[in-house]
Amino acid sequence: ELQDTPSELTRDDWYGIFARELSEGKWWQVIYDLEVCGSSVRAQHKSNRGDQFYQGWLDYIYFTRTECVGVQDALTDSERRRIYSDGDAFPNEWHPSDHLPVSAIFSWK
Repeated sequence: ELQDTPSELTRDDWYGIFARELSEGKWWQVIYDLEVCGSSVRAQHKSNRGDQFYQGWLDYIYFTRTECVGVQDALTDSERRRIYSDGDAFPNEWHPSDHLPVSAIFSWK
């Protein structure tokens, strides 16, 4: 029996748990907890064939004191059609990972 465990978690307790999980790279656990509590942080899509697939994103580029002058699309128009219209999914024969690169070009203001 855990004697030091509180019967209820405070907001600070939750923040501490999330901060620890994120610092350990366990972002998927935070996403799961948020979704169980009713938050919608992932998208579900259906292809033109009716296949349902998952799309989620957790990579962001934050910037200050610089100006974003360019962003590279992670998918070409053809690749995007294959995923969103034809029902293809990652990983596959033309993209061996379920991760897409996030990239941008910045300039000092």
